[in-house]
Amino acid sequence: MSATVVSSQPADISSSAPRRKSGRVSKKPEPFAPAPSPASNGKRKRNLETNGDVDMDEPSDEQEESESSEGEPDEEELRERRRKKKNTTKPKGSAKKPAAKKPKTNGESVTLAIRPATAKPKRPRKAPIRKSAFADENADGLYAEIFRGSRLDDVAAQWITSFREHEANAVAEIVNFVLRSAGCDIKIDQNDIDDPDNAPNKLGEIQDDYQAQNVSEYPLIAKRGGGTFKSALHGFFISLIQTVAQTGLLYENTELIENIQVWISTMSSAPNRPFRHTSTVVSLAITSALSRVARDIVENSAKKIRQSETESKKARVNKGRVSAVNKEVEELNKKLELVNASISDWFDTVFVHRYRDVDPKIRVDCVEALADWVITYPDNFFDGSHLRYLGWVLSDTHAAVRLEVIKQLHKLFGDQEKLAGLKTFTERFRPRIVEMATRDADSNVRAAAVDLLDVLREAGFLEPDDIDSIGKLIYDAEPKVRNAVVGFFAETVSSAYDLQIDDMGGEEALEDALSPSEEDDEFSRPRLEWLKLKCLVEQLLAYDAEEAELPSQIERLPPLGELGLAAAGIDSRFALAAQALFDQIPEIQTSQLLAGYLLYDHSQTVQDGAGEEVETMLRQNCKVEEREEVVLLDILNSTAKLHLERLEEDLKDKRKSKAQRQELQNEQAEASKRLSALVPQLLKKFGAVPDAATHCLRLERLLNLDVYQELRQTASFTALLDDVIKQFQTHHDERVLEQAAANILFTQGHEEWRDTVDAKVQTLWDDLLDTFNALRRGRDISKRGDLSSNILTGISNIVQKIAILARGQDAAILDKIPASLSKGKSKKKASDTTPPITSILQILDRASITDDLEPELDAAEDRLIGHAINSMLAYFLWKFKFCQKQVASNTAIPDDELENIAERRDVCVMALMQIMQSRKGADELRMEAAGVLLEIHTVFFSLKRVNDAGTKGKKQSGDINDDWEALCREIDGDTTKTLLQILTAAESNLAKRTRKRLEEPDVDDDPIDPDDEPESSDEEEEVDEQIAEDKQLRALLAEKQLCSLGGKLVRAVLAGTLEPSVVRKRMERNKAKLGNAWKEVVGYLDVQKSSKKAAAKTKTAKEPKKAEKSKEIVVEDDEDENEEEQGDEDEDMADEHVNGEANGGEEEHGDAERRSAEAESVLGD
Repeated sequence: MSATVVSSQPADISSSAPRRKSGRVSKKPEPFAPAPSPASNGKRKRNLETNGDVDMDEPSDEQEESESSEGEPDEEELRERRRKKKNTTKPKGSAKKPAAKKPKTNGESVTLAIRPATAKPKRPRKAPIRKSAFADENADGLYAEIFRGSRLDDVAAQWITSFREHEANAVAEIVNFVLRSAGCDIKIDQNDIDDPDNAPNKLGEIQDDYQAQNVSEYPLIAKRGGGTFKSALHGFFISLIQTVAQTGLLYENTELIENIQVWISTMSSAPNRPFRHTSTVVSLAITSALSRVARDIVENSAKKIRQSETESKKARVNKGRVSAVNKEVEELNKKLELVNASISDWFDTVFVHRYRDVDPKIRVDCVEALADWVITYPDNFFDGSHLRYLGWVLSDTHAAVRLEVIKQLHKLFGDQEKLAGLKTFTERFRPRIVEMATRDADSNVRAAAVDLLDVLREAGFLEPDDIDSIGKLIYDAEPKVRNAVVGFFAETVSSAYDLQIDDMGGEEALEDALSPSEEDDEFSRPRLEWLKLKCLVEQLLAYDAEEAELPSQIERLPPLGELGLAAAGIDSRFALAAQALFDQIPEIQTSQLLAGYLLYDHSQTVQDGAGEEVETMLRQNCKVEEREEVVLLDILNSTAKLHLERLEEDLKDKRKSKAQRQELQNEQAEASKRLSALVPQLLKKFGAVPDAATHCLRLERLLNLDVYQELRQTASFTALLDDVIKQFQTHHDERVLEQAAANILFTQGHEEWRDTVDAKVQTLWDDLLDTFNALRRGRDISKRGDLSSNILTGISNIVQKIAILARGQDAAILDKIPASLSKGKSKKKASDTTPPITSILQILDRASITDDLEPELDAAEDRLIGHAINSMLAYFLWKFKFCQKQVASNTAIPDDELENIAERRDVCVMALMQIMQSRKGADELRMEAAGVLLEIHTVFFSLKRVNDAGTKGKKQSGDINDDWEALCREIDGDTTKTLLQILTAAESNLAKRTRKRLEEPDVDDDPIDPDDEPESSDEEEEVDEQIAEDKQLRALLAEKQLCSLGGKLVRAVLAGTLEPSVVRKRMERNKAKLGNAWKEVVGYLDVQKSSKKAAAKTKTAKEPKKAEKSKEIVVEDDEDENEEEQGDEDEDMADEHVNGEANGGEEEHGDAERRSAEAESVLGD
């Protein structure tokens, strides 16, 4: 066929030359006459294209067409005649220009024809990339040729030659190549090819021999070179089938493909994974090649049909040409039938079975191949019967397969021409794609599904409910999913914005009516950007699934709205959404725009003017509600923080020039100046709303306080600090108080303002204690129920503020008797002349439960006691810090100070014990009292470690005061028993809420009072209408209570204030019954054993260094050995009660090595 092309083209050109000579300059045909290729004559090529004959393999058709149209001027002749007339009217100078260009043009065409010839030999240099790690020097045949750098087309051509010489040997070589690609060196011969019916038996024998070699890896799955190997394998069979089709063997010798199919398809169903995977890849490659061949046939057939129709419409029809073209169409249709039949056979015998193979890699290959077939040969594969396989694989159990099918569907939906044909598929499988985006376990799959759904949204294939389901993913916990849904969400906001703009008359009309005057500032008049912010906040609130107020330690986890424990210090869901949307929505990138929208008074009236009606409408649409203001403040916090963080990161970039760094520093300073001007205004407007005030206070910590120093704005800084203290004094919301206290600590961190802040803090302490003294004066605050509701609430609020402020500020002022009370002692009661800390200790006596109080008053009493407990914990932590400093420096603690600490510590411990014994079950106040008691004992007992570290390597002096050891007391047996009873109550509370069965109590355990069981358990069992979310909330709070108590017990054991054997045995009883969190808490008990063993080894290694320390080391080693033996005893005892497992200790010891490095940090807390 190619020979015909070469011989006929010159004849065609020469026959048409006399006919066209009259319309052309006589010098022009000379350089084109010897060139047989159409590339040397641009005009000839365009003529061929206009005649519709693009198939260069059929030159005889054009010859017939030129003969049939002889005598009639065609389009090119007419153009040449018109050009000749124009040339005759031009001056001579202009006629010389084309002649001057002719040598250059002809020369360029010659050089362009030569350049590809010189460049082509360079392409094979890329072939060595196919040399995989599995290239065998001893390999022969196709495997050696392909993987040693030969061009795939050349290898395919050589195989065609060998096939013509001996067909059976060539087919055997193909099968052996597939076997070798699967890692099998066993071969077949021509006798096996001649007997295709015996192919299953022969392959079964080869498989048995191969499996006997225990091969665990094969080339396709190799970590090194596996992808290159697969590409070469796939590419060879593509080249092979295309070459077979071009030579005509595909149509002349149909047995060739059938024989290959017998062997390859049989291997594709083999139990052996290497055989099955490799043959599947080969089968998919053959099907892909056949699809390309079929596509080319369809295109050629369509061209021929168009040629026939064009010829039939002419005035003088060339019937011979029409008949010849129709005959060629029939031949092409016959070829297409053969190829389609072969494609169908390969699809039915291989793909239909392998797309659900047990190996996910094979399923991934099938999905990728099917999408390629749909794109390559849509006439056969772009229908519901084939697309449904992609829809079924959406429910695959393996994440990689689901991800691959999403990627392939993204390619299909990205083709605008295929959207109409995919509508039925979308209607059927859209719910599954939405489910994958919202519920899939793999974040990569969810992100890819969101990208696909964004394409479906643009095509209009999504329902409103689907859009809402995807939009809610802006709150997703995975950053990858949030970033994927940003474009989707932003388009939803833009759609709502455009809709409102259209309702108000269009954007141009609004801009004309709202054009600001030079006197207006950024806050004075509404603007269109505010409407965009309004749409944004409305959409965020619409997608916020939270309907009821949740405890501060609980958060709702998207996308399903499940509840979970919230880590301290994390950003809110609105803040995370704003960070993701920062780059997509320009309106939230400017803090001034957000602040201007928030500070604007939406209730003010519009002045008379031309744009009054439009402005009124815009203001009405931009009006924000209280909750929307809170969300906008949260967004302002998040975006301002993100902007400053990016500036800081850019400053750290070493690639920035000095000028760029200076520009970034200036921008950073400007941002701080703008924020410093906005924060006081925001506090003034939103300070009365607790939620809004919380965000305003958080915004202040983004300020660079050096700006006030540089600008000498001491008054502005003092005013800002006064605003923060005012928030602390006027609010009673815990969140506002914590943020205000954090701001005070933040300002104290700047040395320039340290004195100013300390003076303000002292004034704040004085105000709080004056109020507290006024409330407690003349009242007995140790008896429950004898205070009015107002007085009780006032004392509770003051004690709460004392507890929160004492977390960051020294609480020594609580020991001092106020000056106003110290005067006139004879006229005052004894309680009026005591320091505030004494009254706080007395509040703990109010914990005794009485039955004559109303529920609301009883809850208020418990809140007061809780605040008092927290205040005492903060007070003793500051006392510990004072003692720690004295002990570390070997300085004696004053006797009166030490006596006061010990006395108040004992009073507090007795009061906490009274609370623990008077209350039952997992009462919240009881749990809190137990935790604080453990903390007090632990921190003071750690003074021994401080002393050991301070005196290590120093000579002991006899005048050192060691009275501080009175503070280091171990927890006695009765207290330990009470603590373990509380632990049992907490375990039972969690077990009942999570429906888990605990281990039976040990016979040696102390009997537990039935009243110690959770009081609310029976009540909960009777309430069948309890919703699942409420149960989950209570279960999470119960788990938090248990783990908090367990963590403090572990720290007490590690510090040495609790007996390890008793506590270890009790805590490990239900270690594996109450979830992973509890298991990890209990696992930290092993830190003691592993750390002591490591310390013993270290001391033994250091023993020979100095003889003078040998005695001390020996004593410590003996103590360590005793403790190790005790620890082993404890572990053995625990093993008898934890799941009945004999190897429990070994598992714990394995975890101990991982946790040993954290022992110091645990104790440090």
